[in-house]
Amino acid sequence: MKRYLSVCVFMLSAILLLTSCLSDDDDNTYPSDAAIIGFSLGNLNRQMTTKAKNGSDSTYIATISGNDYKFYIDQLNYQIYNPDSLPYGTNVKRVLCTITSKNSGMLTIKSLTSDTLNIYNSKDSIDFSQPRIVKAYSLDGKNEVSYTVNVNVHKEMPDTFIWHSTEPAEVFTQATAMKAFHLNGRIFVFASYEFEGAIYSCEESNDPDWQLEMWDLGFAIPQDIHENVAANDDKIYVNVAGGIYYTTDGTHWDQCGEMCPGKLVGATNHSLYAMVEGGIARSDDEGLNWETEQLDTDPIMLPTDDVSFVRIPSRVNESVDNIVILGNRSNYFFPDDINAFVWNKVDDEDDKDLPWMYVSREDQLKNSLPRLSALSATVYNGSILAAGGPGIGACDNAGFEQFYQSFEGGIFWLNSKTLKLPIDLECGNAFAMTVDSHNYIWLICGGTGIVWRGRMSGDSTSPQKAFTE
Repeated sequence: MKRYLSVCVFMLSAILLLTSCLSDDDDNTYPSDAAIIGFSLGNLNRQMTTKAKNGSDSTYIATISGNDYKFYIDQLNYQIYNPDSLPYGTNVKRVLCTITSKNSGMLTIKSLTSDTLNIYNSKDSIDFSQPRIVKAYSLDGKNEVSYTVNVNVHKEMPDTFIWHSTEPAEVFTQATAMKAFHLNGRIFVFASYEFEGAIYSCEESNDPDWQLEMWDLGFAIPQDIHENVAANDDKIYVNVAGGIYYTTDGTHWDQCGEMCPGKLVGATNHSLYAMVEGGIARSDDEGLNWETEQLDTDPIMLPTDDVSFVRIPSRVNESVDNIVILGNRSNYFFPDDINAFVWNKVDDEDDKDLPWMYVSREDQLKNSLPRLSALSATVYNGSILAAGGPGIGACDNAGFEQFYQSFEGGIFWLNSKTLKLPIDLECGNAFAMTVDSHNYIWLICGGTGIVWRGRMSGDSTSPQKAFTE
């Protein structure tokens, strides 16, 4: 049976006990150090889900060994936690644990609802669904140390794609087109409206707070800003009246080159790319000089609308990127197109003369990227993801039905089996997509103004610390 003692009662008892012992033998001394030196969990219950024979979900309880999950004791910050989270579905509301104190000193656990201290008993179950305070006392009764115990549990089911939506952002409901980028811990959206352009940004968070960026260039943001913007790992570039400008924060902009004679579409860490009359141009000095690129076929096959530029860094050579330009041709001039048009190139810092390759072929209709309105693409885990609205021209695909994924630089496209768009996804004529530093996919929707964030559970560039609080 648990004994509930107040702090005062407990300390008074300890002092009386020590005084009694000392009176029997004045030569005895008692250690004055207090610490927790060991922590482990007993067996735990985990709720599992499986498919019944009739296809419905069926649940059952499995037992896992808590001793398989080691706890780290931080003696500097007095924190106790498991670096490897317990599996999704583990019940930590009633847990038996073994806590070892230095010199077998007394241990107490603070109540969840008051300041009452409960004397630790290894046979009593403890609720670890939120952080708990455990105190260790020295044998001489003079010192005590408080530790915060976090029992970490995965919040998301493994190997499932989880989406979270936000409240509608009014700033995007009237947008006619958008481009989105991730830069230095923020998401930037370059939005075009009927008569003007605008830039919005927010921190990477579960509930983004979109802020209007007021750039310091002394003139209004162009209405077609989404068609003349590109980003690499460190900067965002725009091609506007007067020249090429870059920013690292969305507010302060510096000029780096002359205005490009076409549309700025992409950037690597050592080159800028633009769609110009009759082809593609490249600048290796941030827009001061431009050079026409080689194409392996007629430039009439280049996309002009809904253009996306994606960059996949080489895993073996830091100076090499695999880059892809994809999009649609004008529906006015090419109403019979069924597929989007895709080009790729190896962007090698040491070999600038490699040509662009046209990779959309009519004999690959089953593995081609459909001609979707508001088409947008991004890189996710080394592959290219693309999505868009209803088909254009001769393409009759439904809008925002699925992700199309390519692992070969845009040559072959598959309907992704693991990455699924939100069931309730609705967008108007404007749609943008990007991936942040934590590997969350962001979907920014015009019309509804809803922003979706999602990723595969456990898929992150940084260790997951999903506390149960």
